[in-house]
Amino acid sequence: MKRYEALDFLRGISIFGMVFCSVIPYGVLPGWMYHIQTPPPTHAVDLTLVGLSWVDLVFPVFIFCMGVAISLSGHKKLSATGKDDHKEITKSYLLHTFERFLLLWLFSYLYVMLNYGNLDSPGAWLLTIAGFLSLFPIYMIVKNSRYRVWIRVAGMLLSAVIIYFGHTIYEEVVSINRSGIIIFLLAFLYLFASVIWFYTRKNIRIRAAIFAILILFAAITMHYEFAQKLYKIESVKWFFNIEYIYFLMILLPATWLGDMLVKRLEDKSPISVSPQFAAISLFMVAWQCYALYMRIFWINIAVTVAMLAAIYYFIKRGSSGWADLFYVSSVMLLAGLIIDPLEGGIQKSPCTISYCLVTFSCGVYLLWFSAWFSARFGKSAIFKIFTGSGGNPLMSYIAYNSFMMPLFKLTGFIFIYKTAFPQSYPWIGVASAALFVLVMMWGVTLLTDRKIIWRA
Repeated sequence: MKRYEALDFLRGISIFGMVFCSVIPYGVLPGWMYHIQTPPPTHAVDLTLVGLSWVDLVFPVFIFCMGVAISLSGHKKLSATGKDDHKEITKSYLLHTFERFLLLWLFSYLYVMLNYGNLDSPGAWLLTIAGFLSLFPIYMIVKNSRYRVWIRVAGMLLSAVIIYFGHTIYEEVVSINRSGIIIFLLAFLYLFASVIWFYTRKNIRIRAAIFAILILFAAITMHYEFAQKLYKIESVKWFFNIEYIYFLMILLPATWLGDMLVKRLEDKSPISVSPQFAAISLFMVAWQCYALYMRIFWINIAVTVAMLAAIYYFIKRGSSGWADLFYVSSVMLLAGLIIDPLEGGIQKSPCTISYCLVTFSCGVYLLWFSAWFSARFGKSAIFKIFTGSGGNPLMSYIAYNSFMMPLFKLTGFIFIYKTAFPQSYPWIGVASAALFVLVMMWGVTLLTDRKIIWRA
């Protein structure tokens, strides 16, 4: 089964957003350019703030892409096994899933402990680049499985040596608490969602029942603030967070979407998106960010219903293959908007049910836009950059801070880089940040085109 490039494109957009929002000028832009709960100018964390900005959307969109990909890759793997024995298929799939979980979990530690770029030392910058390169033998796809284990072991030993030098020379802390929270969270989400998908792949009703139980579980635990209470326990918070379970409210329905795409791709059923359909879908996402940021509840409900009616019109008019998904995403979006005020406001942290439902629906609308963009501009340079980096997400996620920035510091280019972010003209800094992130993604795309791809 051919890769669904629209999904890689959307994943590339979410990676761009995650890196871009971390390098834009701080403290000088409007509040909607940052996480709602870290507003300018101080960016101090304030968990009492509610709402949604585009920055709060990029991470759940990546989770959404992961959910779709779990189904696509799962079907592909099962079809390639060529085994008829159910026990053998189960064993093979679960071992593969657990291996990927462990590698992703390990990655959440390695990329943090191998990064010394914040230190003012050329040796530390060089060691950071070496650390980035040491991840290639661990995570790069090697077709010859005969040598794969030894190459991976060699990479792990090299990473361990670099971490040892970083600890002894630069006194960098080596601790179970030093993990990248986003990758750490994604590792557990991948494990839970993959197992659930496997055992419910032939019975969507069971998966729907699990989804309903998840919402009930989330409602009860959120009401009693279980997440906040568990997070205060030092011996627990490094390993377990209830939000692993909450974000499954995005992943599980996304796996159903993946199942739907697999069937249509295998049957070669038409999946088309008209320009008008794509435009209204993209506007829907922009509108939700604006309305939930401005907290205009009733106006949002009215405008959302009108836009849903327009989307339904375009689906019936000729954007085929999306009717079932439209019904599900519409119900989840409206439910999320109605629940929003009942929960005291939509929030990313601590996560709310409305946040999961609304952001899942936004993922659907962005995938519709991506499907149209793929069909219309599939040969353009910008599409190839986002698709190439989206198809190589682990490398794309860390290349900016683990390779590009220390390289700039070593070569002296950092002085030119800093002049591209003038404090007096913050929007020039925004444009500069976008340009540098695109350059990084272009570099990753060059490696992707040469089949140099990281996979957990």
